[in-house]
Amino acid sequence: MKDLKELRKEIDAVDAGLLELLKQRFDITEQIGEYKDRNNQELFCPEREEEKKKALRETLSGYKNSKYLESILCALMDCSKYQQSNNTYGTQDIYLIGMPGCGKSTIGRLLAERIQRDFTDMDVLFRTTYHITPSACIRNKGEDEFRTMESELLKNTAQKTDSISKERAASFGGGVRSRIISCGGGIVVKEENKEVLKTNSIVIYIKRDLDKLTSKGRPLSEQNGVEKLFSQRKEKYENFSDLTVENNGTIEECLDSIINKIKLSSRAESKPLCGIDIKQRI
Repeated sequence: MKDLKELRKEIDAVDAGLLELLKQRFDITEQIGEYKDRNNQELFCPEREEEKKKALRETLSGYKNSKYLESILCALMDCSKYQQSNNTYGTQDIYLIGMPGCGKSTIGRLLAERIQRDFTDMDVLFRTTYHITPSACIRNKGEDEFRTMESELLKNTAQKTDSISKERAASFGGGVRSRIISCGGGIVVKEENKEVLKTNSIVIYIKRDLDKLTSKGRPLSEQNGVEKLFSQRKEKYENFSDLTVENNGTIEECLDSIINKIKLSSRAESKPLCGIDIKQRI
């Protein structure tokens, strides 16, 4: 039987070979991402991924350590997707702001699936963190107290201290996978939130016609009316945001518009133009 020193030498040699192969693989996946981007093809293909996983299971069938290899190779495919996403769309977190009912949560969830990001809904995170819904908090504690709690939660989320982000950071090398974050409609009320939102992030204002918004279940909209609430926040939405996208057609149209603008923004950031902000560049 080989001694420990000899076995470790063999492991080191195998690791060195694996490292070179992995470098080649990531170089190839980078080229694939660039090809798809140039040719306006969808970056991710679930069917191709499932075919790869099925073939992998068949290849490993009967091998005693198959579950470990399958786990490693599936994680490798995930990392390759995040690599392509970051190269195409940038590494910044993306915050969605806009009036209550403009579609931030739905758009954010679908966008995260399209460009391979984590998704955080601030209203859901508020409920799981404080064990009270935003609506109930406003009714029971008042808007001022709610805004203070919301701002504190935003700071923690921006620092990636929520449990989901910690888990992802541990799994993918720390901060590899950026996030889509849907904010509450009044996140712009407190000026201090602006700096938090705009630190190494892209802020997208989802704009929707007022007659398409609903006030049901939204205490501030019910109390003030949608028109009055919008007049109070309109300039803040515009001032906080880097990009504005209309959500008055289909969800797919809105998603396509966001994705195209993110691409342009990412390319502009990689080639900074002195004295010109994102809004001007696109």
